Amino acid sequence: MYFIEQRVFLVLEYHRLERSLTATRSSFQKRFNVLKGPDAKTIRKLFAKFERRGSVDDNRVVNVGPRQTVVISENVAKVSGIVQQNPRNTIRRIASETGLKRSSTQKILRNSLRMFPYKIQSHQAIPTKAVRQRFDFANEILTVIDNEGFDVGCIWFTDEAHFYLNGFVNKQNWRFWGSENPHLCEEKPQHSPKITA
Repeated sequence: MYFIEQRVFLVLEYHRLERSLTATRSSFQKRFNVLKGPDAKTIRKLFAKFERRGSVDDNRVVNVGPRQTVVISENVAKVSGIVQQNPRNTIRRIASETGLKRSSTQKILRNSLRMFPYKIQSHQAIPTKAVRQRFDFANEILTVIDNEGFDVGCIWFTDEAHFYLNGFVNKQNWRFWGSENPHLCEEKPQHSPKITA
């Protein structure tokens, strides 16, 4: 990117020096006190643009004027309303509903609304009867170890993998958007349908 004054200078010098790229670059370096001048392709393109349009002005409108931002009160209110209705929405879904980019939605959530994605904790739903049975089993094993001299080193442990049949959701994808950690915890049944290998 060159300033308008530099572009005008390049076009005039290139014409004055009878289209000599080396002389034009050298003249540019002296005039603007820079170590490296524009390359040959830049000078040619700028001159061709001047011949074609009669202007060296930059035609990229996106660089003109103040920087546009989507973080305006209207968009912040939209995102805030959606999150209040359902704090478990994903950024992708919120962006889709508001018509904003995902990155813009994330900026609004984090910077404007000061919200963060908290993981929803899950733990096994254990019936009261099972808690009592586990406690009794642990006491019984401890008694066997103490009284009968049972060698704990003789216990074999194996590895197994469970494949769930009910569309079990990965908890890494479970989030709750909020300004404070709600410490949500959701109970799940202990024995959901699965195949163990």
